[in-house]
Amino acid sequence: MNNFFRSVAVALPVLFVLPLTHGFAAAATDAASSRSELVVARLMQENGRPDVACALLADTSADSVDADRLYVLARCNASLQRIDAAIANYRRVIVLTPQAPNPRVELAAILVAVDRREEAAQQYKETLPLLPAGQVSTQMSNLIEQLGKDDPAAFARQASGKPWSIEFFAGIVHDNNINGGPVSNIVPAMVGGFPGNFVLDPGAMPRSSWGATGSMTGSYVVPLNEHWSVLFQGVLLGNGYFDTSDYNNEYMSLSAAFIYRDKEWSASIQPNIGFSRQANRMNETTPGVIARFSRKLTQTLSLTGSAGYIDRTVHLDHYRNAGGVLGSIGLVAQVQPNLQVGGDYNWQREHADDNVYSRRLQGPSVFAAYRINPQWTVVGNYSYSNVKYDEGTSGLFVFPAREDTQKTASLTGLWDISQLAGRNMVVRAQYTRIDNPSNIGYSNYTRNIFSMGVQTQF
Repeated sequence: MNNFFRSVAVALPVLFVLPLTHGFAAAATDAASSRSELVVARLMQENGRPDVACALLADTSADSVDADRLYVLARCNASLQRIDAAIANYRRVIVLTPQAPNPRVELAAILVAVDRREEAAQQYKETLPLLPAGQVSTQMSNLIEQLGKDDPAAFARQASGKPWSIEFFAGIVHDNNINGGPVSNIVPAMVGGFPGNFVLDPGAMPRSSWGATGSMTGSYVVPLNEHWSVLFQGVLLGNGYFDTSDYNNEYMSLSAAFIYRDKEWSASIQPNIGFSRQANRMNETTPGVIARFSRKLTQTLSLTGSAGYIDRTVHLDHYRNAGGVLGSIGLVAQVQPNLQVGGDYNWQREHADDNVYSRRLQGPSVFAAYRINPQWTVVGNYSYSNVKYDEGTSGLFVFPAREDTQKTASLTGLWDISQLAGRNMVVRAQYTRIDNPSNIGYSNYTRNIFSMGVQTQF
């Protein structure tokens, strides 16, 4: 689920360089030379040489009234991670051109990246009235999306201007293996103490289908004081397949997180419960609790961690009921204002009612989110998990203890169509591939899932 929520998590934007058109005053002396220098500096910034751009404009005085020059200087300093200099230049540009939205949006992005949330929230409020109707509403929503959307403390920060949020998504999905069928219909085993094979029924092989997919997420933040708040969240999602209803599935999660936030770190503890259904029957109920923390190491790098407990009830097979502990540790970096990367290492231990289903899971997960421009964002995720079960099965067919290596890769594209359709409309396309090689034949499968649809946020 973390990856799913990370797949919806987007990077902070950097807008294209546009000449500001609100009456900037030019320097009185050597104007022609200064303008030529500025043109070259702008070209250097646009072509990936912010170091050259900043060098060309290095003699700009702190009290300059040339807003074009200060704007390029602010952007090249931001690209070079000179955060204090970038913020100072952006503030000077805003003083000189109070009606220009671009400097305000970019300054807000930097303030979010360095965790100065209250200042960023003020920028949002001052900038929204300056934006054309419907143009950048989704862009502003994306700006407020925090590092690690599944971190309640990060999620709560974005709500300083609005305590509630509701998001809808509806689309189509194609899954080439809705039943998790194996790659081969021949499964080796020990039969009565002798090695042998058995052939799976054709109905157990992979089934492919198109279907409808949708989700709804909601949140509400209740501030208690300067440091403490409570975040209520709910998620409902599901898939319905056109060829068969046997593998239709729904999932619902409810949680309440108690959050503490300070300037340099944050922590939360989150009781939660999840319900999953398949083919109109309740499949699993999983209550649990998870604690998370985040600590700033630098202005653009944060250390994250989590630990928790789950208690799973499998309604159709009580032997699979399991309690477990889990944890993770990782890093999240805002490499550039428009590029965010992160990774963590996850582990989980489950004890089931039948030891054949008890297992250990561990492995790394990485993600990157890149905002190509204000309308386009791409998010990539990759996770690797080694899954080892405690015991093998016994009886007529004897199998060794199962061991899987699950590899999941996902690529998501987000296209902001607010200018065309209004109301925070975003087209979302996602491709996910799951490879699950296993030493047990019927658990060795691959799966390719593609979904596309429209989401909106209120």
